[in-house]
Amino acid sequence: MSTVTNVVDRLAPQLVQLSRDLWEHPEPAFTERYASEHLMDFLKENGFEIECPVAGIPTAFVARWGSGAPRIGLLAEYDGLPGFSQKTVTHEEPVTPGGPGHACGHNLMGAAHVGAAVAVKEALEEAGLPGTIIMFGCPAEEVLTGKVFMVRAGLFKDVDCTLNFHPDSVNGVNMHRLAAINNVKFNFHGTISHAAARPYDGRSASDAAELMNVGANYLREHIPENVRIHYVTTDGGKAPNIVANFAQTWYYVRAKNRADVDSVYERLVDVAKGAAMMTGTRVEVDLQGGCYSTLQNKVLAQAIDESMRELGAPVFTAEEKAYAAELEATCPQNPARTFTLEPNTPLDERIIGLYDEGGFAYNAADMGDIMQLVPSTMFGTVCYNQRADLHSWQVAACTGHSIGQKGMLYAAKVLATTAMKLFAEPTRIEAAKEELKENLHGATYKCPIPDDVMPPV
Repeated sequence: MSTVTNVVDRLAPQLVQLSRDLWEHPEPAFTERYASEHLMDFLKENGFEIECPVAGIPTAFVARWGSGAPRIGLLAEYDGLPGFSQKTVTHEEPVTPGGPGHACGHNLMGAAHVGAAVAVKEALEEAGLPGTIIMFGCPAEEVLTGKVFMVRAGLFKDVDCTLNFHPDSVNGVNMHRLAAINNVKFNFHGTISHAAARPYDGRSASDAAELMNVGANYLREHIPENVRIHYVTTDGGKAPNIVANFAQTWYYVRAKNRADVDSVYERLVDVAKGAAMMTGTRVEVDLQGGCYSTLQNKVLAQAIDESMRELGAPVFTAEEKAYAAELEATCPQNPARTFTLEPNTPLDERIIGLYDEGGFAYNAADMGDIMQLVPSTMFGTVCYNQRADLHSWQVAACTGHSIGQKGMLYAAKVLATTAMKLFAEPTRIEAAKEELKENLHGATYKCPIPDDVMPPV
């Protein structure tokens, strides 16, 4: 597959600049106009047909090249995280205090996937192979709904498989399952009054929110052990001497499987309704979104691992290791990991293959919904120091640095090399489809976002 690696090498200066450009212009979920426009421009310049907007989201797009089967999708993300603005320095220092930043490395994801898409296009042309390469521009991953809205819109119904890269501290494929989730806000509406002069005329929305939170905490004893509930009260009223006519409490429900999320969510809604009844208020259930647990496809994961080993892992310079070592000193000394850290180096230069098969983690990704319908895998490459955790300033300090850029270029080559294996050997895709069918055990997908819930754009 020398063709795709040569193309990525040729495009490397542009891809590095693109990833840095997105890093310098971080945009939170559903506002990624700068990022989506620059990614689309890059693809248009390289011969892709663009459809935008899609799924009712102005920053979501689909870029296609080729015709017929196989139809292989690449999944780019590009939203930033609120509050993680950070310079490329080894101490915490925001570019813009309180501003967004790329503490999850989605700037690298955007650049890697478009680079891989162009490399595959050129390789298919050269080899004369049939097939379609599709680049999905997926916004709002950080709120776990962008891809779910795209699934609901039917954008993946004709796709044979998808591949996804995410920045990591290792080169490998984590086979664990990520959680299913519901994201919901409970808006309580009461009757305002003076809390001292006429409290009996008021109906306190703040009381309702507090009672709901109490009820949710009692609920914890009577739910499956793999379910987690967490919340924050975003609006509890304006002043102590005013009976609040509005309050809001915001909840996440997470579990290993979708059925447990749905079951506990229904009971949590009942708790909210009960709190409203007790206080003479009214509750509005504002479901923000939800997603399924992930389901890694082993056939595709093994193809990724083959590509990684053929290409060989990136080697970091002494300067990059020194930078990462300074970041290591600011991180937890015993981070939670399902693999053994590489000793005596801040940057792991191994390829660790498939790992943590059968494991489970409570964090979530909206990839899960695609994985219920289409054989898919997601993998990581080293883009930040070993002890850093995602959603940290240390990660943001690396995703705009040559460390992250080196991992991004490697990921583009892995994506493109793997896609070309699948185009050349469609039987692998058929095997991946059979694996998915077996893993689903006859279960059918039901979108967790109701039809009447629109993207918050």
